[in-house]
Amino acid sequence: MSAFLGPIHSLMYNRIITMQQVINALADLSKAEGWNVDVNDFVIENFPPIEEAVDLSNIHASLFGMVDGAEKRFAGVVAAIAKDKLERLEKIEATVKAVGESMRIEGVNSPEDACFKLQEVLLDGMPCDRASMVNLNSDGKVEIIRAIDLHSSYFKEAGLDGDLYYQLLKAFITGLFSESTVKISGDVMHTILIDM
Repeated sequence: MSAFLGPIHSLMYNRIITMQQVINALADLSKAEGWNVDVNDFVIENFPPIEEAVDLSNIHASLFGMVDGAEKRFAGVVAAIAKDKLERLEKIEATVKAVGESMRIEGVNSPEDACFKLQEVLLDGMPCDRASMVNLNSDGKVEIIRAIDLHSSYFKEAGLDGDLYYQLLKAFITGLFSESTVKISGDVMHTILIDM
């Protein structure tokens, strides 16, 4: 394995940080609502520069461990807040959407451009996982097809319905493209259809 950091490594690190921002927002929600849940173990306030965070002698394994950790923290914070209190899901979903809105993707000129920018943000495993593929449809729409479900198992391990991950992902994506001409459809679990 190469011992130098390239653009893909920085991209992966930024995706991990993005997911952590969602996790931190959910922890803040729990505190603001007075839900009396210990969410401190899921919060990471500061990320060091990538050169300090990644083990340069094994970059791939180091980043994989960070991806795995982010997925576990996300499932963990949602489970801590809502596992036995499903009435909280509406506020959780609204918070996830609001985080997406705070990171709003702007200046998109085509479905292909929207797809590219979306894939820069979403944590969908490691590139070698090839979890999704992209199709450009004849009508100009772009379809992201999920080949492997890398997420719902974390939610199931935390005692949640695995579909909940994709419900929250859809809220996040909706927030990312709020106030734009981008139209997102599909179930998000299997396909994300992007149109304008």
